[in-house]
Amino acid sequence: MPMKTRIIGGKVYNTEKCAFEERTLYFDDVICGKGIALKTIDAAGAYVLPGFIDLHTHGRMGIDIMEADTSEMNALALEYAKTGVTTMYPTVMTAPLDKIYRAIDTIKSAAGGAKFAGIHVEGPYIDKEKRGCHTESFIREPHFDEISQIIERIAPLHAHFTIAPEHDDKGEGVINKIVRSGGSVGIGHTGADAETVRRALADGAVSFTHTFNAMSEFRHREPGASGMALATAAFAEFICDGIHLAPETVEAAYNAKLRFGDKFVLITDSIPSAGLPDGDYDMNGIPFTLFRGKACTSAGTIVGSALDIPSAILNLMRFCDIPLEKALLCATKAPAEMAGIYDRAGSLDIGKSADIVICDERLGIQKVIVSGIMVYERNN
Repeated sequence: MPMKTRIIGGKVYNTEKCAFEERTLYFDDVICGKGIALKTIDAAGAYVLPGFIDLHTHGRMGIDIMEADTSEMNALALEYAKTGVTTMYPTVMTAPLDKIYRAIDTIKSAAGGAKFAGIHVEGPYIDKEKRGCHTESFIREPHFDEISQIIERIAPLHAHFTIAPEHDDKGEGVINKIVRSGGSVGIGHTGADAETVRRALADGAVSFTHTFNAMSEFRHREPGASGMALATAAFAEFICDGIHLAPETVEAAYNAKLRFGDKFVLITDSIPSAGLPDGDYDMNGIPFTLFRGKACTSAGTIVGSALDIPSAILNLMRFCDIPLEKALLCATKAPAEMAGIYDRAGSLDIGKSADIVICDERLGIQKVIVSGIMVYERNN
């Protein structure tokens, strides 16, 4: 167990009050009450935050989750930690099942850096017309016998699936079966109408995958999946890079979700080129070009983002004219609640995992602590 440590001199984020407090924070592997600390960290006026949570990401710094070996996956976990992410769902995408299984096994073998609390299976159970950059020939109809094997392969990690609910109409009730088997479902890559989305939510779907992107559009007489993401109490993911969504769209969505509590979830949907210079890259066999933060195939399809969570938080603050205290909820409490892990992550409450970020006012990461262990410290 890590030695008991205290952080002094920092502005500690209180999630319940949505405010910063100048107080001392104690921890070993979990956040503790006051006591005798064997080690002291002087935050010197910096912010002390809960570790960030990213539930939708495909890689960064040249590492592709679909292609990585164990050493690369270990390195990737550290790269995420450098951005303040302490808990994440590595995301596998549409591919042959044997390749998906290999990626799952590699994810489960990784250790160190950010914690892998679950795996997001984004495809192959999506709509071909709304596939985005996913390879059409590998898209499959959802059958629970097959999906249950994926859930078993992912265990003991949590399995989260993006499903196009219009394809859950074969009498199987796949969404409900996934939920009853301990997994969770996000609605995405879908052309579903509002009524189909409503049934999916009633069957237990909990979220919307990268809201507005690759889903049926909002129209005044048929709100589609996009409208239902705003009109219901489900969690909704958003890519706040200013490319996937216009700032005004983000602001409208944020204000719409406010009435349901903390349901606006920041994700990166980052790709292997995130953190790297402009150039030509590849993800899961899909060639694309990164130019000025925008990643597209030769056909002009957006592939994913070059975003990190600190940048997403800063963008949300700017787009919606909200303070850091409010924006932090969308990268800590909201994703923790969506993943069902708020009892142990997403805030600095006593008894929760000591996942801590120390950073400056522009979210420049200084130190990252995961389960009480310092995994990253910026060299001054």
